[in-house]
Amino acid sequence: MKRYTLPVSEKALSNALGDALGLTISKLAATALGASSRETPWQVDLSTETQSRRLLVRLGESCSTNEVKALLAMADHPLPTPEVVHWDPEGEALGTPFFVSTFIEGEPLLTGMKAGETWADRLYVETVCAANEIGPDDLPHGAIDSMEGSESALDVLEGAHKRFPERDSLIESAYERLKETAPPPHRDCFTNGDLWPENLLVRDQKLVGVIDWQHAGFTDPVFEFLLPFFLVPELRGRGIEETFCQRIGLDPGILHWYHGLEFFDSLAWVLKLGKPYEIHTAESLSRDLGEWLAETPSG
Repeated sequence: MKRYTLPVSEKALSNALGDALGLTISKLAATALGASSRETPWQVDLSTETQSRRLLVRLGESCSTNEVKALLAMADHPLPTPEVVHWDPEGEALGTPFFVSTFIEGEPLLTGMKAGETWADRLYVETVCAANEIGPDDLPHGAIDSMEGSESALDVLEGAHKRFPERDSLIESAYERLKETAPPPHRDCFTNGDLWPENLLVRDQKLVGVIDWQHAGFTDPVFEFLLPFFLVPELRGRGIEETFCQRIGLDPGILHWYHGLEFFDSLAWVLKLGKPYEIHTAESLSRDLGEWLAETPSG
């Protein structure tokens, strides 16, 4: 098992947390939670003479001003989110940016969805809809305007087209077909920018937290919603995607176009980075995109 190294000493972290919280910490243990030693968040368990507490800490490159803005804006909203405990963007305490939030205990909703639990499927749709319904008047004045993670479906298409290292006839044909057949634009909706079911935490079949708000902003609701079904094949064919479209007033027939956009965008990333995207390879995505193109009449 790979071991991750805390980028600062535990003593320095203990002192910085003690100063931020106004506590004298007698014991501290940090556990990596992610897949990168540079960007992983850390579960930090600390003890004083009178209490124990568990926090989530981000350091250095894993810190995000956009996440802090989003969490502060969501602090009084019914959708459960972590509470900002401390934010040191200049790294005055540790020599690197330093962010602390409450730690929400829960099971990822993806576990229940993979198990075919209908309550989990329903909760995923309800949670995404609840986030999408948030408007500027539901948050502190000006909060949404300062967030950075905004991207429409056509932005995704144009960004992917620019990202391809080389453009062959398949790529150019798919690009033109996607532009020709694009559905009428739906309003972009507020989101945490990564409503992946692992970022929705549950206990006793109830939502207890939505985490990872680094990319919060306005985005195309359908494109983001479809990500789990693109990466986890066992979630497909249960009508969840169609239910979501109907809930937000869209014809489920648009899903075909969005699947083409998924293939196109993912192929651009795979070719640019030179490695597969989960179960999708350059070969499989090229095949999927070609089949999509053959099935899609021009506009």
